[in-house]
Amino acid sequence: MLRDPSQIPDGVLANQVYQCTVNDCCYGPLVDCIKHAIGHEHEVLLREMLLEKNLSFIAEDQLRAKGYDKTPDFILEVPVAVEGHIIHWIESKASFGDESSHQAYLQDQFWSYWNRFGPGLVIYWYGFIEELDCHRERGILLKDCFPTDIVTLRHSMAQR
Repeated sequence: MLRDPSQIPDGVLANQVYQCTVNDCCYGPLVDCIKHAIGHEHEVLLREMLLEKNLSFIAEDQLRAKGYDKTPDFILEVPVAVEGHIIHWIESKASFGDESSHQAYLQDQFWSYWNRFGPGLVIYWYGFIEELDCHRERGILLKDCFPTDIVTLRHSMAQR
């Protein structure tokens, strides 16, 4: 009924519930819509950066069409190295990485990606608590921007 207060028989209560959801600056449907739009905007930005670097990838929507249920935003068709760590996938988070949300993401998403696709990179576009970047050796790297020091197989071969 929170999603559709018109279903509430009491008109006064229905109006009050509607007003509460419209004015809820943290958890209301309008805030969810804004968060979703910002998240999508950052995924588009990440896609453009991957294309600019000529990195071949499979996007989340393509993976879902193939039947995958738990998918990162992008799987790299050819892994790269970032700060000496091999990266197979990238997840975009248009939020700040606090301890609570990061632990939930680790449990619900990141370790599943790691199990299915190998080591990966999570970009918290609005920063994160540095101590949370403690799983690098196990295969989950955290950054607050798109890495500038990507080493590709093509780049490595060209140096020889």
